Amino acid sequence: MRLSRMGSETSVRILFIFALLLVMGRSTPAWARSYQVSRFTSAVHVQKDGSADIQEKITFVFRGHFQGVYRDIPVEYPGPKGTNYSLFVTVNQVTDENGSTLKFEKSRSRGFLKLKIYVPGASDSTRTVNIDYSASDATKFFPQFAEFYWNVTGNDWLVPIQSASTTVYFPADAAGNLRVQAYQGIYGSQDPARASIDEAVVTAESTGPLPARGGLTVDVYIPEGILREPSTAAKLGRFLRSNPILSLPFWAFAVMFGLWWYKGRDPNAGLSVAPMYEPPEGLRPAEAGTLIDDSVDPRDVTSVLVDLAVRGYIKIVEAPHKGLLFSTKDYEFHLLKDRDAWNDLNDYERAMLDKIYAGGGTVTRLSDLRNHFYTVLPLIKTEVVTALKAKGMYTVDPDSAHQFVILGALAIALPYLAAQVLHIADFTNSVGPLVVCTILAFLIIILFGRQLSATSLKGARTRVQVLGFQEFMNRVDADRLKRMPPDTFEKYLPYAMALGVEHRWAKAFQGIIQNPPTWYQGDWTTFNTFYFVNSLGALSQQATSTFVSAPRSSSSSSGWSRGGFSSGGGFSGGGFGGGGGGAF
Repeated sequence: MRLSRMGSETSVRILFIFALLLVMGRSTPAWARSYQVSRFTSAVHVQKDGSADIQEKITFVFRGHFQGVYRDIPVEYPGPKGTNYSLFVTVNQVTDENGSTLKFEKSRSRGFLKLKIYVPGASDSTRTVNIDYSASDATKFFPQFAEFYWNVTGNDWLVPIQSASTTVYFPADAAGNLRVQAYQGIYGSQDPARASIDEAVVTAESTGPLPARGGLTVDVYIPEGILREPSTAAKLGRFLRSNPILSLPFWAFAVMFGLWWYKGRDPNAGLSVAPMYEPPEGLRPAEAGTLIDDSVDPRDVTSVLVDLAVRGYIKIVEAPHKGLLFSTKDYEFHLLKDRDAWNDLNDYERAMLDKIYAGGGTVTRLSDLRNHFYTVLPLIKTEVVTALKAKGMYTVDPDSAHQFVILGALAIALPYLAAQVLHIADFTNSVGPLVVCTILAFLIIILFGRQLSATSLKGARTRVQVLGFQEFMNRVDADRLKRMPPDTFEKYLPYAMALGVEHRWAKAFQGIIQNPPTWYQGDWTTFNTFYFVNSLGALSQQATSTFVSAPRSSSSSSGWSRGGFSSGGGFSGGGFGGGGGGAF
C-alpha cells in the first residue's frame, strides 16, 4: 500500500515537471527577446513653400514577444547666437503593412517628438510600420540658394539597419538644377552613400547595412527661385514659436502693468505744486521724506534723531575720541526729558529713544550703538509707514506693495515653470534668449514694483504740499527769511534733511543766524549755518553706518532696503529629421 502511494506521488511530480518544461519550451524568456530593422525607406515630397511631407516605411523583425515600437524625431535644433530652431511636425497617420491604422501615443521630451506605436502580433514575426508626417519648415533658405538637408533614418537606433533608402520629390521646375550629396555611418561620418538625380527626383541609399547608431543623410542644393522663401512675418512667427521664452518680458509687462493699473495708480490730487511756507500739519520729517518716494531711507531715520534734538528731548555733543595715533569724532546723546515726559512721542520716535538708552543712564555714545541699533531699524521703518497709514495717506502702502511685487513675480514665473515641468515647452533650448529675457523680466518687475505704492486722495494732496514745502526751502530768499520767526531754521532743519535740501536751506540763512542751537554742541569759534549743516552731514553719515552695522555672526539684514546647414561639407546625422527608435 505504501509503495503504491509513493509511486503515485512520483508520477504526479513527473507530470508537473513535464508540463512546466512544455510551457517554458513554448515561450521565449524576456532576456532572449530581440529585434532588428530589416528595411528603412522613405518618400519625401518637398513643396513649393519649403515644407515637406514624409512617409516612412520601417520593417521590423521581432524575435520574442513585443507590444510595439517607438520612433523619436528631433524637433529642436540649435540656432544662431544661442537661439533655438524648431521643426514643426504634424503626424498625419500611422498604419501597418495592410494599411490598417495603428494606435499611437505622442509626447515631447528633451527636444524630441516621441511616438509610441502599438503593433498587434509583434511576436516572432516581421511587421511593417508606416509613419506619415509633415514638417512645415524643413528647408533652410540662404542668400542665392536653399538647402534640404535631411537625416533620413536618424543616428539613435540601438540596432543595425540592414538597408536604408529615400526618394525625395521636388517641384517640376527643379529638374536639371539640383545637386546632391549623401552620407552614411555613425554621427559625423563623411562616408558617402549612393545618390542620384533624375529630373526633379533625388534618391539616396546606403551601400550596405548601417551599424547601431548609424544613419543615412541626404543633402540637396536648390538654386534660388525654385522654392518660395517664407515671408518676414512667417519667419518671425516661426522664430517666436521656436523661442517661446521671448514672450516672458511681454507677459511680465502685462502682469505688472495690470497690478499697477488696478492697485498702484495714485489719484489725481487736483492741485499743482506751489511754494508752501510750512510742512503739512501733523506730518513729522521722516513721514514727509517717506511720502515723497514711498521709502524709509537712511536720511529719514537720521532726521528723526535731529528732530528729537530740536524738540528738546536730547542734546547732541561732539565728543572726539583719542586713539594711539589718530583722533576720531564721536557723538554723545544726552537725554534731556525723563521717560514720563515722552507722552507726545509717536511709536517710532519712542522706539529710537528706547534703543539709544537701552542700557540705562542719560548719556550714550554713538559708537556704543554699533552692532546693536540694527535690530530696531525694521521696527522704525514699519512704524513710520504705519503712522502714514493711520493718517490715511495710503491705499497701498510700501509694505503691501512689496507683497504685490512677490505676487506679480509668482504670476509671471509659475506658468513658465509649469510648462517646463509638464514638457509643454522647453525654454532651456534657447540659452541666450533665456538669459536676456529673464533679466528683462526682472527689470520690469523692479521698475513697476517701485510704482505699486498708491496714495489716497488725501495722501496725494499731502504729497503735493510736501513738494511745495520742498520748493520753498530750495528757493527761499533772505528777505523773506528775515520776516519769519527766529526759530525757523532749526524748526524746519529736520525736514530739510529728510527732503535732501539741507545745504540749500543752510546757505539761505548764512549771515542771518548768528548763534549756535542749544541742542547741538560742537567745536567752533564762529557759528555759520552752512558749516553747521556740514557737521550734521558728518553725524548723519556716521549714524547711518552705525545704525546698520551688525555683528558678523548675525544673519539679520541691515534693514535698508552646429548643426549647421551646409552647401558642400555635410556628414551623417546632419540636418533636420533623424532621431531613432526601438521596440518595447
